[in-house]
Amino acid sequence: MCKTTIAYPKPAYTTTSSEFCLNVDDALIPVEKFLDYHYAHFSYSGTSLLTVRASEPITSYDISPHSLGISGKAAGNQLTFSIDSNAEMPNYLVIQINSLEKLVVLADPFEIDAPSSTGTDIYNITDSPYLADNTWTNDVTGIIQQAIDDASSTGGGVVYVPAGVYKVKDIVYMRSNVNLYLQGGAVIKSNPDRTLYDYTTSSEGKVFIDPMIRIDHAPNASITGRGTLDASGIAIMDKDRESSTYLGFRRNVIVGNFSNDVTIEGIIIKDSTTWTINGIQGGDGFTVRNVKIMNHKNADQYKIMNDGIDICGTRNALAEKNFVMTVDDALCAKSTIVDFAMYNIRFNNNIVFSSCAGLKAGLQSLSPMYDVWFENNDVVQARRGIVAEASSGDQLMNNIHFVNTRVESYVFTSMGKSIPVEIDARSAPITHVYIDNALFENPAYNQIHIYGSSDSNAVSNVVFAEVDLCGDMLTNDWDGKIIEGSYVSGITVKADQSE
Repeated sequence: MCKTTIAYPKPAYTTTSSEFCLNVDDALIPVEKFLDYHYAHFSYSGTSLLTVRASEPITSYDISPHSLGISGKAAGNQLTFSIDSNAEMPNYLVIQINSLEKLVVLADPFEIDAPSSTGTDIYNITDSPYLADNTWTNDVTGIIQQAIDDASSTGGGVVYVPAGVYKVKDIVYMRSNVNLYLQGGAVIKSNPDRTLYDYTTSSEGKVFIDPMIRIDHAPNASITGRGTLDASGIAIMDKDRESSTYLGFRRNVIVGNFSNDVTIEGIIIKDSTTWTINGIQGGDGFTVRNVKIMNHKNADQYKIMNDGIDICGTRNALAEKNFVMTVDDALCAKSTIVDFAMYNIRFNNNIVFSSCAGLKAGLQSLSPMYDVWFENNDVVQARRGIVAEASSGDQLMNNIHFVNTRVESYVFTSMGKSIPVEIDARSAPITHVYIDNALFENPAYNQIHIYGSSDSNAVSNVVFAEVDLCGDMLTNDWDGKIIEGSYVSGITVKADQSE
């Protein structure tokens, strides 16, 4: 009989949830409590029955994204529902039961072409000569780096990280033609001792430490598998409000520059305290697929810039079937390099939960950015649903598309009140923005806002087609649902009047 579910071992350092248990068919799936929510990760094939057992009788529940149409059945403290691995959207679910903390279910399809742990061009870090400690007792940064360098020196290969927990501190540098493969149950975790890290201070006074992984001038590098990169970000970050470095010692997980044809696929990335994936600046060809980002999400506690997936200064990039839970912007296209036009960017079939922007083009516009598409994405929560913003850089943003977008709920934060769509040409012109077939399930505090700052930094040619604001179709641009500020022209609204 074929195995239909793979449950990954829970690392010993994590906390088992006391609020939820999960079965997928006959398999018991570990549920981890992380910060102020809980999550479970597994792979499966076909149609599976999920049974969630809560710590109290279930009187209400909600399964997001609503677009998946998952219908559950609650009885006592048990919720059951089915999912299908052949669905177009990934089954990355945010479940609210009663007033308990949220449960996130990360249901992955089976891996395709997972490498062997041994063999030609396989560099297993627990085998000789590396013999990496997998109990998080000894730092293995140098061992992982040596395996990557060895693979690269022979033209490329797979650096295989078996299940276990591996302690790192310094940067791991990816090399050309090397795949860093994390087996399900493998965790590369940063040492949380803040005193071990050097830091830099930005011009704004923000304090940063080096990222976990750099992909610099490393074409065809990849990070794949079903394991986890754990930045230990909240533990490292200075949380003392009286400290001169309060909210400092913040850390990216992956930063990339000048590397073509880079792939990040299948892994979990957790606990970043600044942009989680930042890249690949100056690169051509970048794919992020089936990546699950699990970050601090409570903006009332700490509002930090822990963006999810930032495609920065990159051409011909694709982010598809990912999940992002974070405080700051979830999915972003940012033009961050001078004299490097950015184009052909695709964000497809993603699911996000944010306390800031769900889907965003900008705010950086240091070089022209055009042909950017957000297609078929679900925003479970955001403060701003759809955003095109230029407030750093003076280069044109052009031909930006948001197609088949669903925004379920909003959150108010210290950064402001909720808004469904915001287009802001503060430092650069924005033109030809298309918002086509968008559903906003709940009312926002604000209406749609569009504004420019000058004749040279204006918004022009914005098309709204089939936009549903909480059951009220947008049919014109003069009845108060769209607030047009100064330096705005060419607003068009299209709606199907056949019904």
